[in-house]
Amino acid sequence: PRVRRQRQMCIRDRFLALTLSLSLLAGCGGQEAQSTPAPTGTTAPTATPDAEEPTTKVVVDGLGREVEIPWPVERAVVANRYNSELIRACGAIDRVIAVDTNTAQDRVYWSQFDPDNVIGKGQSELNYEKIVDLGAQVLITPKNGTYEQDQEMLEPFGIKVLVVTGWDNADLVNQIEAVGRIFDVEEKAAELRAFYEENQQKLDACLANVTEKKTVYWEYGDPYTTCIPGTSNDGWHNMLVSAGAINIFGDESLAGKDIDPEAILLADPDLIIKTSSGPALKNTGVYTPPTQEMYEEITAEMVSRPGWSDLKAVQNKNLYCTTGFCAGGLGKLIGALYTATWLYPDECADIDPDAVFGEWMSMQEVGPIEGHVYRLP
Repeated sequence: PRVRRQRQMCIRDRFLALTLSLSLLAGCGGQEAQSTPAPTGTTAPTATPDAEEPTTKVVVDGLGREVEIPWPVERAVVANRYNSELIRACGAIDRVIAVDTNTAQDRVYWSQFDPDNVIGKGQSELNYEKIVDLGAQVLITPKNGTYEQDQEMLEPFGIKVLVVTGWDNADLVNQIEAVGRIFDVEEKAAELRAFYEENQQKLDACLANVTEKKTVYWEYGDPYTTCIPGTSNDGWHNMLVSAGAINIFGDESLAGKDIDPEAILLADPDLIIKTSSGPALKNTGVYTPPTQEMYEEITAEMVSRPGWSDLKAVQNKNLYCTTGFCAGGLGKLIGALYTATWLYPDECADIDPDAVFGEWMSMQEVGPIEGHVYRLP
């Protein structure tokens, strides 16, 4: 116990010194320093002076940055479920020692990770001291996290930061290949890339027969929360575009503004999609789908909004609910497949989103799961 207390004091002192240094540097430059999480009382193993220097290798991450990392990578910590899914599909999940709360909350899908031993809530709320204490070699985090701050805080402890963005459907092939390079599993990554490209090409071929694109209103979580290009929900906008849809809020100039509910009535979209977190933490996803009662409550609220009963999507029962877990899978390609079949059932008759989702679940080493898609009765 006495040795452990000494180690705890040591790591706290190092973090306090680092934070003070960053504050002084930021003060000199007229900028505020980034805050660091409060110490948790955990400690990190320290190398002895005569420890052998580890082997390193320069790899290119998903953002195109060249990073010299310890080699091979055997102790990675990962932020963001989509990243962990790519890693598992490439056969390297056994080299991930901890994830974030948004991932570990799913006790069925991620049973190997302890929700009481996480690296923070999500990619923008990381616990650096915990990462050090775990003895991580690398942190893998998406581009919409705080990777520059992460690098600044973890570099003094020899922990490298790699950017991989598993939700980035506009650049998913590159993200898959980055996982292959980082974990030296390029053959498995090539297999995953082939699976992704095969289904994307099949979708593109079907959409080539569409002569008139249809419109979609997409909503996530709270009422009137939608996807606008250039915002945090940009990936969902790209999903709609990939499905051959016209997003009624696809104007970049709308970024940062509240949407006008009347604009939905004026657009009278062909399809309405509600993406729900179900029983998961807000704006996340888990393997267990929402209950029938949850779906009924969600759709009842939507159709009761002023003017919605007159929308053609409601009248034609073209209002669907799905989950971030399902629709977000494989860089949101699964969501694009479902969306395309709802919009263009004739042109996309040969596409089977349920089968692709089932195969994706197999790559995630779990059984098929129903209940992630619901249609307004």
